[in-house]
Parts: sequence; C-alpha cells; structure tokens
Amino acid sequence: MKSKIFLLLFLFNLLINKTITYDKKREILFYALGEKVFIYNAQDKESLKILSEEIIAKDKVNSLYYLKDKLYLATKKGIEIWDVKNPFHYSPFLINSFDLKECCNDIKVINSYIYLATKRGFEIYNIENLNNPYQIGRLSGFASCRNFFIYKNYCYIVDKEEGLKIIDIKDIYNPREVGYLKDIKPILDVDGENNLIYLACGKRGLGIVDVKIKSYPEKIIDYSVAGYSLALFYKKPYIYLATDIGLSIIDVKDPYSPQEINYYQSENNIKDVFVIYPYAYLDSDRGLEIVKIGKKGNIFLYFSGYFYFLLLILIFAYIIYRISRVYKDWKERIKG
Repeated sequence: MKSKIFLLLFLFNLLINKTITYDKKREILFYALGEKVFIYNAQDKESLKILSEEIIAKDKVNSLYYLKDKLYLATKKGIEIWDVKNPFHYSPFLINSFDLKECCNDIKVINSYIYLATKRGFEIYNIENLNNPYQIGRLSGFASCRNFFIYKNYCYIVDKEEGLKIIDIKDIYNPREVGYLKDIKPILDVDGENNLIYLACGKRGLGIVDVKIKSYPEKIIDYSVAGYSLALFYKKPYIYLATDIGLSIIDVKDPYSPQEINYYQSENNIKDVFVIYPYAYLDSDRGLEIVKIGKKGNIFLYFSGYFYFLLLILIFAYIIYRISRVYKDWKERIKG
C-alpha cells in the first residue's frame, strides 16, 4: 500500500514539468534539470553536443519557454528571464527575475505577454519593458492550475482536481472561464489544434475532446496505452504520448479512431517529451534520452499530410503553365 501511495505522489510531482524547449532558427535545445538549464547544439539531432555555457536558476525550474533570443523560466518561486542571444560564444545572462511567492507550474510567452499557471490560478503579465513586468490579468478559483495550451483566443488549462478548463482571453485584462470538462481525471498535460484538444490522462491514456462549442466541450474518446500517461507533444498528425515507462506514438488523423503506430519502452521513468523529427527527446529521471521515432514503413504516414499540400502546389503550377502556353499560342496566332 505504501509503495502505491509513493508512486502516486511521484507521478503527480512529475506533471508540472515542461522541461524542454527549442530555438528552431539556430538549432539550439534547452533542457531544464532541477535548478540548471543545459544548452545543446542540436544541428546533429542524434548526438546533441552540450555547450559549456549553462543557466543556473535561483530555484527549481518547472517549465521553460524560448522566444526571440530570450529564455523564460517558471520556477518554484517566480519567473526568470535570460538573454540567450549567442550561447555559442557568450554566457547567457539574467535580464530580470520577479518573485511571485508562489510556485509557477507552466509558462507561455506570446508577443509582449507572459501567461502563467500558478498555485493562485491563471495569470497574465505585460513584459513590454522587461525590467518592469506587471500583472494585467488574473483568474483565480483553481484547485491546482498546472499545464496549459493556448490556441487563438482561448487557453485550455489542466487542473489536477477539476479537469479541463477553457478560458476566453480575447480581453487580455479580463480572462474568463467559458467552459469546463470535469469527468476526465486526472489530466496531466494538454495540447491541440483548431477544435480538437488532446489530453494525457494517467491510467486512462490519451483523451481527445471536441471543443468546437467552447461552453460545452465533448469527450470523443479515451485511448488506452501501456503505462501511466504524463505528458504529450502534438505534431500533426501524431500524438507523442510520454508515459512513466516509455513513449507511445499515436496516429490521430481520425480522432474517433486513433491508432498506436509505434512504441518505445524505456528503462527509466519518463517525465516529458519534445519532438524534432525524426527524433524524440525524453526527460527521464536519469536525464535526457534521445529516441529515433517511426519505422521505415511509417515515414510515408508522417509526410502524408504534406503530400496532399505538395500535390496541390504541383497542380496549381501545371495550371499556370498551361494558361501561359495557351496565352503564348494565342499571341503567336495574332501576330501570324
């Protein structure tokens, strides 16, 4: 009985961590472990080269987010903003930090605003002046505000006690709850696109929810996988679902009939996943694991979404070519 209680506490401890982020332009990967953030040259994605420079935060890093040469850290006590403009040659330096006296569980940055999930609830800060950030919006009343996902004018928040909550953030100064889904518990992570939201749901595996009607989100399906689902990463048309024992890759082109197409079992406890195809980077209790994802037979499936896009481009190019040929022939006939 004691071992089961310990395992449950351990798993719930993991759900607040979003520990990997990526600078796509320069191919730099940032990985948080405790109070440290390690910086990797990811040009060779299979064998990352760790840089000598690293970031040491004031407290344990729960989540990190990269945007425009800045690295934003959510820690157990507040927020830290670091300049990482050129980690290949210069040490990152702390621009500013502010103590919220509350544990920050997740962080996102859009334009000049920081969005936070804290123990107090959902908070929004203006960071137009990085030296003087200030709160502009807040929504309290959460039992345990954890990870969240923002798409267009809505924020989808995971609350450990109360399930999924949907927040309207069109008025950034007055965020308001417009919908919720309480019959899926626990929800440990969230991601999505358009009107579909994907959830990491512990023993229940992957949950898929239709949020077309924001005030009335509707569960589509629970999809079971091996292990206890803790975190996920969505890259169309796949969900990369991290469990305590490995990684499940699920095809969700048809959300009513998801299909697991590959599975990787780890010897370590997995806490988070980040994908830069064709590799998945897993945060485990022993550090960063790199896994090559997909089998040869699944490569076409990965690119199938792009195949139709390229086909449309080719068709359009052919139509333009034919029109130009007809026009050229017409001009020649007039001259003749």
